[in-house]
Amino acid sequence: MSSLYQKRGIFYYQGKNEDGNRIQQSLRTRDRAEAKEKKEKLDERFSTDTPSTLVKLVEDYLEHRRRKVERDELSDQTVGTDEYVLPRFLEWTKREYGELFADELDRVDLSGYKEERLLDVSPTTVGKDLRHIQSFLSHIRKRGVISEELLQSVEIPQPRRRDVVPNEREFQALKKWLDEQIEEAEKPKWIHLLMKLACHTGMRLGEIAILKWRRGPEDVGTGHARNYVYLTPEEQTLTIKFKRKLRVIPVGQIWNIFEELKERREPSDTFVFSSPMTDSHLTVSTLCHNWKDEVKKVDALSRPYTSHSIRHGVVTHLLRQGVPVYKVGKIVGHSSEKITERYSHFIPDDLEDAMDLLG
Repeated sequence: MSSLYQKRGIFYYQGKNEDGNRIQQSLRTRDRAEAKEKKEKLDERFSTDTPSTLVKLVEDYLEHRRRKVERDELSDQTVGTDEYVLPRFLEWTKREYGELFADELDRVDLSGYKEERLLDVSPTTVGKDLRHIQSFLSHIRKRGVISEELLQSVEIPQPRRRDVVPNEREFQALKKWLDEQIEEAEKPKWIHLLMKLACHTGMRLGEIAILKWRRGPEDVGTGHARNYVYLTPEEQTLTIKFKRKLRVIPVGQIWNIFEELKERREPSDTFVFSSPMTDSHLTVSTLCHNWKDEVKKVDALSRPYTSHSIRHGVVTHLLRQGVPVYKVGKIVGHSSEKITERYSHFIPDDLEDAMDLLG
């Protein structure tokens, strides 16, 4: 049984949805005849086999994503963001459009959501929100729930590119400074050994953090969301599975890093950079904090470059030395050559030889 009631002159619908749950919904009109017409349409919807509500679609989608986490096909962090973004999106749609059904989604103007969020958070955060909403909409579109790409006309803000990269002189100066610190110290700092590893491999801090001395029984496969990194001492190689990409790189030329770290290894240590406070590895935030403290000490650098900037520097350095793009991508774990090219940062001097060929 449904009914109408007024609140501040606006008509509201009160009834039960397709799941039998009680709902109250603004009809967004002050005209009684129009309200009755809308009430009849809602009664018809709820009394027959009607399209799912947007709330139900989101609930089903989140459950689908949680099952993917259980199968190791998706990370907890990704689903955690889904569970934060999509309920906020539902709040906005309910405030702007009331209770929505699947066949009404084409009237949702997502640019309004974007503009409202930009008032509170950065474009980068808004871009992340919209990408999670886009994944949800793509999911229900593949299921045939909707037929249109609802975000097609909305420009999604892209993360700001980090173009601050050391030039060749600075890159070599940093490596030289690290070598000096390691050679002169009776017991080199672990952060200096870590930084040297990053400068010679282009590894992400997230990869270095979970680096193990040996492969564990769980460190296998390529198709799931779990990441792993381990050493193979017999072959002096690193196996890295990160962001669903698997790569194996030789590290014999810097094996002295691991020999030095091995001398201070405890028998129970699984990770190369183990935390003395826990049974696990040092966190990425700890690595990042220590990196920032040390890089400020290098006078030859024009600024305290982040580990990510050094990763860009490794790519640019290898390309400057004539290493093919596909090989560079294999070393640093890029998904395509296009990504590798985006990471390179050539300066005008690098192009002089090419221009000389034109005469």
